[in-house]
Amino acid sequence: MMQFIASRLEECGLTIHPEKSKILYCKHSRRAGTYPNVQFTFLGFTFRPRKALNKQNQPFTSFLPGASDDALKRMRQTVRGWKLHRQTSVKLADLAQQYNPTIRGWLQYYGTFYRTAMRELSQYIDRKLGQWARRKYKTLLKRKQRSEEWLIKMKKAVPLMFYHWSVEGMVG
Repeated sequence: MMQFIASRLEECGLTIHPEKSKILYCKHSRRAGTYPNVQFTFLGFTFRPRKALNKQNQPFTSFLPGASDDALKRMRQTVRGWKLHRQTSVKLADLAQQYNPTIRGWLQYYGTFYRTAMRELSQYIDRKLGQWARRKYKTLLKRKQRSEEWLIKMKKAVPLMFYHWSVEGMVG
């Protein structure tokens, strides 16, 4: 099969990268076989067997793309680089205005397929916002539970402030 694909690509003036190209088993509910390679990463998405729901809301296994672990790690590193907890002089709305374009871009690109893979990132951003609130407001200092409750109140009061708050299924 690989030789056939390689010859076809050669006709188009393209070549197969020998280390990056492989044939793997696309496992889903109707295939019972087991193979060592059942996933691959391409353009920041990991394609692998994942839980899905059919039209009758019954779970089954399907071969679907979702944000790769490396992509999620890079996004968390970016959020960490924002140093939200040090920006206590600005308002929450200002933080939203500054970082929403990036959050929107991530969720629109990686959230296109298997949106639940992005839930972890949304929860991470919310944890950083809770950390920001504890440093900004003295009444929340050293009160993690109260800062989480405050953030939940903000989500309910202004659900469109942060993009990830407004996207269905993203709020953790």
